[in-house]
Amino acid sequence: MPELPEVESVVRSLRDGCPSLIGARVRSVNLVWPGVVSSTSDCFDEELLEGCRFASIGRVGKFLLFGLKNSRGRSLCLAVHLRMTGRLFLVPEREAVERHTRLALMLDDGLALRFDDPRKFGRVWLIDDPSAVTGGMGPDALAVGFEEFASRLTRYRRQIKPLLLDQSFVAGIGNIYADESLYRAGIHPCTISADLAPDAVRRLHAAIATVLSEAVEAQGANIDGVFKAGSFVVSVYGREGASCRICGTAISKIRVGQRGTHFCGHCQNNCSTSTT
Repeated sequence: MPELPEVESVVRSLRDGCPSLIGARVRSVNLVWPGVVSSTSDCFDEELLEGCRFASIGRVGKFLLFGLKNSRGRSLCLAVHLRMTGRLFLVPEREAVERHTRLALMLDDGLALRFDDPRKFGRVWLIDDPSAVTGGMGPDALAVGFEEFASRLTRYRRQIKPLLLDQSFVAGIGNIYADESLYRAGIHPCTISADLAPDAVRRLHAAIATVLSEAVEAQGANIDGVFKAGSFVVSVYGREGASCRICGTAISKIRVGQRGTHFCGHCQNNCSTSTT
């Protein structure tokens, strides 16, 4: 599933690429599969989208947020969640619509913004206020400071792996980067959050920031061929039975909070919990 680094790479490619989506005007809309529109979308109307210009492109957690202005000056937000297999990219408008295309926005410069999703889990929203989809989320995992992270951590007594996946705790971390961050921090995924010693909390916060930053620069991880440009090298995720890159111990896989979880039993041995 695309996580924060993969979504951030999409933001940067559309915002900072050549051509940039910023300033482009939507000429027409092809809603190939109506199910791609979330049932909670405020006002998804193809005619409302037509004529809008892209004013901004951002991200909160795993949500892509496109700021739009229509011809009457009304501000709208097109929110997109890629879920497991969603892809969002610019192509020449004349390029044939593929069988997995769910939504295409034809632009006034001969390009089209397309949302492809083989498994049909991704969703889009057209809303007035981005908080309609981001309001219940915690701070962005790439931006949360240590004091806020530590303060939020003390509110819970849960296994640390499921807590990191909870988007109301911090936004943007999924299965890949939870495993990678816990490995970097030397913390077992079953450790109870309230039992983490202060130095372990600091290590975990630093590991999350480092792993996510490295992954963003690498354009994410190419897992299952979805993000082909991604070059982030995983240390534990998906490496069950392979040797730990630090100690040589075989990487283990267990289920924690109903999610497949990879870790090194030697490097992540729970030695970082509080003794008080």
